Amino acid sequence: MKTTSIWRIATAVVAVGSIVYTSLSSRNAREKGKQMQEAESEPEYDVPAQYQQVFDKNLIIPAGWSFGVVWSTVYSGLGALMVHQALNSQEYNPRYKEALPWWAASWALNAVFGHFFSKNDEESVLISDATTKANLIAALGLHHALEIGKTDVPTPEKYLRIPVSLYAGWLTAATVVGTPDTLLTTDVWNRDDERDVPLAAGILGVTAGAGYLIARKLNDPWYMVPFVAGFGGIATRQWNRYPVVGWTAAGLAAAYAGLLAYWLPKGKFEPYEKIVVHDAELLAGPVETDDPYQANIARERMTPIEAESLD
Repeated sequence: MKTTSIWRIATAVVAVGSIVYTSLSSRNAREKGKQMQEAESEPEYDVPAQYQQVFDKNLIIPAGWSFGVVWSTVYSGLGALMVHQALNSQEYNPRYKEALPWWAASWALNAVFGHFFSKNDEESVLISDATTKANLIAALGLHHALEIGKTDVPTPEKYLRIPVSLYAGWLTAATVVGTPDTLLTTDVWNRDDERDVPLAAGILGVTAGAGYLIARKLNDPWYMVPFVAGFGGIATRQWNRYPVVGWTAAGLAAAYAGLLAYWLPKGKFEPYEKIVVHDAELLAGPVETDDPYQANIARERMTPIEAESLD
C-alpha cells in the first residue's frame, strides 16, 4: 500500500475517532447540564453549569436547536467526504492530497474542543473559545486546499465539498459568538442592558456584512448557509427577551435567505478559475484547464454520463 493511501485512510480513521469522541464528550456535558444549582436560570442548553452561566449573559448566542441542526449536518457530510477521499480511486486527486494536513489539524482541534466543552470550569470556557478560533483557521485552510470556489470538479466531489463550506461558515459565526463568552468569563465585559442591547444588534449587522464579503471572496455561497441558522437561533431566543436583538437577527436571517435563494442555484459568485474536465475516478486521471474553449472540447469527447457529471 502506498504511503499516500495509508495517510488518507489514517485521516479517515482519525476523523471518525474525533467525531465519536466529541459526541461522547457532548453526552457527558448533557449529563452535567442536568445539575444546574450554580446557574442563574433554568437549564437552556445541554451544557455544564459554567457554560450555562456565561450563555445566560451572552445576547448573541443562538438557541440550542441551531447547534443540533448545523453540527449533525456538518458531521454527516464531512464523514461522507472522508470516506470518499480514502478510496483508491482518489489516489491521485491533488486536492485531497493537499488537504491532508488541514484535515489532521482540524480533527485534532475538534477533539480538543469536545474535551474542554464537557468540563465545568472557567478555564475550559476560555480554551473552548480559543480552540474554535484555531479551528476556523484550519477550516479555511481546508477550504483553500480543496479549491472550493476556484475549481469546478465532477460529482461526487462537487457535492461532498459543500459540508466544508458549511463547516467554515459555522466556525466563523461561532468565533463571533464565542468572543463575548471569553470576555464575560474573564470579567473584561460586565453586562449592562442599556449599552449591550444596541451593541449586540450592531455586532450582528457587522457579522452579516463580513460573512457576505468573505463568501464573495471565497466565491462560495454555501459558506453563508450556517449564518441563517445562527441568526435564526438568535432570533428565536431573544424575540421576547430582547426584541431589538431578536428583530435584528430575524431580519438578517431573512436577508441571507433571500441572497441564498438567488446564489445557491448558481453555486458560485464568479466563474471558476479552473475546470476538472475528466473525473479523477477514470483511468486517465483528472485533467484541469482554465481555458473554457479547451474545456468544451474535452466535454465533447466525453460520454454523455461523464459530461453530465460536470454540470
